[in-house]
Amino acid sequence: MRSILAFLQGRRGVFLLFLAFLLLLIVFWEQAPKLQVVATESDDVLFSEEIEPGDTFFHEYIHSVMKTPIREVFEINSDFEIVSKETWTQAFGAGIPYESNEPIRKEDDFYVIPDDGRVVEELRLIPSNLYTHTFQFKNKTLYLSDMAENDRRVMIHVQGG
Repeated sequence: MRSILAFLQGRRGVFLLFLAFLLLLIVFWEQAPKLQVVATESDDVLFSEEIEPGDTFFHEYIHSVMKTPIREVFEINSDFEIVSKETWTQAFGAGIPYESNEPIRKEDDFYVIPDDGRVVEELRLIPSNLYTHTFQFKNKTLYLSDMAENDRRVMIHVQGG
């Protein structure tokens, strides 16, 4: 016991104790949650921004059959999870969710269909280069359809928090 106290009293001991504390602080420091778009084949982070509860984002693409734009909107909840919020469409057709008891509103030439509010762990997308496919968060837009072919398989998720 005496040797430990003597060790800690020296400069070297205090320095090592400080380093150990600093290392623990770095390891257990909670990262600010970020919304990320990651290329799944290379693990390259294509987009990363800090988020807060209530933030929304969407991805927008051209429906392969109807040839009309589709916008899927998501929100960040208080637990920093991605929650489906609504789908915007100009036409109903294959793959467009609709139940008769859901209230639909019309806005800017779109039908806005409320989603079920389910938590989405991650979104995995394979955007085509034939039509524009974008990801938008706040005032930043990422053109998923313009990326190199090996970067077009993407995952959207929350990192940290």
